[in-house]
Amino acid sequence: MDTAYSPEDLAFRDEVRDFFQEAYTPELRQRMRSSHKEGAEEWQRKLNDKGWVAPNWPVEFGGTGWTATQKYIYETERSLAGIPNVIPFGLVMVANVIMAYGTDEQKEYFLPRILKSEDWWCQGYSEPGSGSDLASLKTKAERDGDDFIINGAKIWTTYAQYADWIFCLVRTDNSGKKQEGITFILIDMKSEGIKVNPIISIDNHHSLNEVEFSNVRVPAKNVVGEIGKGWTVAKALLAHERTGIAGVADVKRAVR
Repeated sequence: MDTAYSPEDLAFRDEVRDFFQEAYTPELRQRMRSSHKEGAEEWQRKLNDKGWVAPNWPVEFGGTGWTATQKYIYETERSLAGIPNVIPFGLVMVANVIMAYGTDEQKEYFLPRILKSEDWWCQGYSEPGSGSDLASLKTKAERDGDDFIINGAKIWTTYAQYADWIFCLVRTDNSGKKQEGITFILIDMKSEGIKVNPIISIDNHHSLNEVEFSNVRVPAKNVVGEIGKGWTVAKALLAHERTGIAGVADVKRAVR
């Protein structure tokens, strides 16, 4: 099989290299080291201005429409330039399940904001008593009119200290198998009753947190997919998460 790049692919590679050299300045590289949130947001906005922040999104939602070869070239050149990948929680993870399972209202509101890095997202899956056995989660959501009232806690929540939104698995029914009765819901981190407790690592680094929910009121319209069918949505998201963090190009660079 001929795996040589076409002239069009080579021209694209040159465009990617030139853009990275011009846009990912030494000053931005330093900001990524010293203030990761601000640096990451600045870089992702530059990528969005170029139209490159979401290579794997469908074109109708703002994706690039690149071929598989172009995506490979982009990832390879990104890694060779020493540029970190985008923060995955919004662009790679929750965006894909909103596209697949979300309402038109959710797509129209959240997807443009994710593209523009207007919202910082975090993931509410693991709990103090539910880690590897995720389906045993206990965080409870009780219906109250047009809302749910959320009580419980999530743990090992990366960047919760920065987050505007958290996508959460909550239990809305206990009557069936533990995988049943789980609902996938989007929660505004500014909601009353949310407390973020930092988890400081042994090297004094702060990226992980515990998030507590005490009578947090969340609109039922924030449910993604069907109520009680969140396990299906969760598995779809995990597929994007695991492929998104595979880092094939970065691994190849590291072992060279």
